[in-house]
Amino acid sequence: KQWYQRRVAITAGGRSSTLAVPFVAVIVFALLPFGLIFVMVSGDGYDQINPNNRNKMSGNRLALPIAGYVAFLVVLILFAVCTKFDSDTVLTMGGVNNTERQIVSSSAGHMMGSYGMMMDATAMCVMGFGFLYAFCRKYTWGGISLNFFICGLCFLWCQVCTCIITSIFEGEFVKTEVNIASLISADLVTAAVLITFGVVYGFVSPCQLIVICLIEPIAMKLNEHIVVKNLHTSDAGGSILTHAFGAFFGLGLTLGLGTKPAHIPAENRLTNYMSDTFAMVGSIVLWMFWPSFNGALLYNDITVQQRVVVNTYLAICASCVVAFVTSSLVHKGKFNMLEIQNATLAGGVSIGMSCSFNVDPWVPVLIGGLAGALSSVGYAKIAGFLENLGVMDSAGATQLHGIPGIFGALAAGIVVVASTNNQYFSANTQWATADDNTNGKQFGMIIASIFCTVAISFTCGALNGLLIRIPFCDRVNKQLLIDEGPYFELSKGLVYRAHHTDTEKTDNGCNGGNGDNHGGCEDV
Repeated sequence: KQWYQRRVAITAGGRSSTLAVPFVAVIVFALLPFGLIFVMVSGDGYDQINPNNRNKMSGNRLALPIAGYVAFLVVLILFAVCTKFDSDTVLTMGGVNNTERQIVSSSAGHMMGSYGMMMDATAMCVMGFGFLYAFCRKYTWGGISLNFFICGLCFLWCQVCTCIITSIFEGEFVKTEVNIASLISADLVTAAVLITFGVVYGFVSPCQLIVICLIEPIAMKLNEHIVVKNLHTSDAGGSILTHAFGAFFGLGLTLGLGTKPAHIPAENRLTNYMSDTFAMVGSIVLWMFWPSFNGALLYNDITVQQRVVVNTYLAICASCVVAFVTSSLVHKGKFNMLEIQNATLAGGVSIGMSCSFNVDPWVPVLIGGLAGALSSVGYAKIAGFLENLGVMDSAGATQLHGIPGIFGALAAGIVVVASTNNQYFSANTQWATADDNTNGKQFGMIIASIFCTVAISFTCGALNGLLIRIPFCDRVNKQLLIDEGPYFELSKGLVYRAHHTDTEKTDNGCNGGNGDNHGGCEDV
């Protein structure tokens, strides 16, 4: 309360303040030791298996409906309180006696020009991540449909989170203006939640996902405000604000939840030809639309927006080529499908912070190529090393988003230091021609932003992992990790059978006629 009153006083005096940084740091790091102690003494956040009911949910069957309706009601009420349409969207009357509707003409720099890019970014979230998460044969439906569910909830909730964080830092209540720009911002935040979902893919129930969707966007908007407004670091494509944040939040979540690689049945981690094909389609969708994802918010500066699109295009092409070559090198002349699905996208992640910089075309090619090689080696070598340490990352988000995101920020710092002038791309999308910023100072700000992002994301993720252990949320059976059986039933007289052996085959077409044991079907 005292901090907030002081913040209001400072705001009223016209002076900016960075009091939020130590305030938040003290809170999260004070709570973290207690959370880690709880993790060590309480085991894990999973229920034990009931061998006779493997196709049934554990816990309260009403947990998801109750949590879902309550969450929607909260979002609805806060949406009414915290949001409004912007001036261009609201009907405006003018003319004689205010009887004529005013027409807002389309003009250069108007945000409706980014509608196509906004839909590209939305397609990345819904279709790209959705199909990419169809890679596991026993969680294909879970990956696609729960990804869809996350998008719907987060697209709405992000508007409320923007109001909450802005009001805290401004010291006065500021409603979110809902427009194309706010929808694009929601896409960027939702992408971070989807990255976290990739880390805990198959480890959490739908009820627990609701809690994650309500907490992570607030934490991300908090970190975004500190990095952009207090540390003055620009990250147009979200190398650390979206990608690294989502990955490290997920790693913290697995720590708080108590997830261990040994908990997962080996057969539940297998893929098949069809699920890998779906995942490859998702990779291609992400690859195609990534330039729009990075440049959608820069609608008011067409020069910068074009530079972002071109730099991203060059970087992601380079990562595609180098990822294929590196995969073949690491695996003795053969391609690994997991690396082809993911490492080919690393260029889009790594170029996010520097995509708006005025650099020569070879720079994004170099950054993208290095990111593709780093990600491919990460999937081949680092993933196994992390699992040996007890760190579980189901979809390998650390190798696609975490490591390339940090690498991209470091690359941006090097570009800033190597710059021959003091012009840098600031948070308000305008080039600064004269200020007290130096190349070295801006590099230090980028490094500070990396540490800030990792600290906030990992700590908030760990606390979130502890929170979703609450008894109300239905929890996943330990031997049904990465198994969608308890959550789905088939239509047209077919029911889902959670497990059967590799020798069992079905002839009713439920598995595409290939005899795979992805769940299975039986007549009723």
